[in-house]
Order: sequence, then C-alpha cells, then structure tokens
Amino acid sequence: MGVMKAAAVRGLIPPGNKVSELRANLTRLMAQMGSVLEERFGQEGLDAIAEIFRRLGEQDAKNMKERLGLGDSLSDAVDAWKVVGHVMGAKMEAHEVSPDHVETVHPFCPQYEAFKDVGKLYCESVCLPYVRAIGEGIGEGVKMEVVRPADADSTCIKALVFTRKETD
Repeated sequence: MGVMKAAAVRGLIPPGNKVSELRANLTRLMAQMGSVLEERFGQEGLDAIAEIFRRLGEQDAKNMKERLGLGDSLSDAVDAWKVVGHVMGAKMEAHEVSPDHVETVHPFCPQYEAFKDVGKLYCESVCLPYVRAIGEGIGEGVKMEVVRPADADSTCIKALVFTRKETD
C-alpha cells in the first residue's frame, strides 16, 4: 500500500485536501442535482431545487449572524457573501457603485465551471436563491439584483442594494 493511501485509510488526510475534496464534491452535487431533477421532473424539479437552496440560505444567514456576529447592514451582507465565496473556493471582487449599491464579480466560480461541465448553467435554481437568501437575510432592507446573468462566456454579476424605507 502506498504512503498516501495508507495515510488516507487511517484518516490522516491533510486539512487542505479535505476541504478541496469537499468543495469539489459539493459543486459536482449542485450541478448533477440540477441535471437529474430537470431531466426527471422538468421545471418542477428546478423549482424544488430553488426552494431547497433558498431555505439553506435563510438558515445559513441566521447561523452566520450568530456565529460570526454579523449585523444587519449592507456591509454585513457583502461580508457574508465574501465568507460564502471563500468557503466555496470562489474568487470574488466587490465594487462599491454607491454607498447603497455594491456589485460583485467572480473571476472564478467553481459552481459555474461545474454547471458548464454538465452542459447547462443552473445558477437560477442553485446559486442565486441561496445567495439572495444570504444577502437579504443578513442585510435589513437589502435586496439582491442580477446585473448580468451568467452565460457561456462569463460568470454573473450580482449586486446587493440597500433600499431605503419610505417614512410616513
């Protein structure tokens, strides 16, 4: 038995390798889930996926507020997106368009790459419901906008926008 195999069988896997494997498996799961459920159930399958990821995002927003001490500002919502991006292995750049509007671009998005591998971009069913729930769940009065959807040539551009409440 090789050294790497012997170590892995005994649970001696370097943390970086564990994270890389988990990320890769999760992104493949997200892509395959879209592919299989769309094949079997059509739009209803995609709607079910969107509901699952929306619920996950809502719960993760609550957990992030508790565990990370995030507040409820636009800045906190952007920070939450950055955390999710780091966890998933995405490269994200946030650009302040105005004090109430921050756009994010992804020079690299592992989900986008996994979706391309299965031949369809499932961003509308998987990623967008999740990150919308995170951003809007963290930031009070914050709404997510898709500035430019992902396409065959590039990842999406999203924005978090603080919407001022009208006073009576």
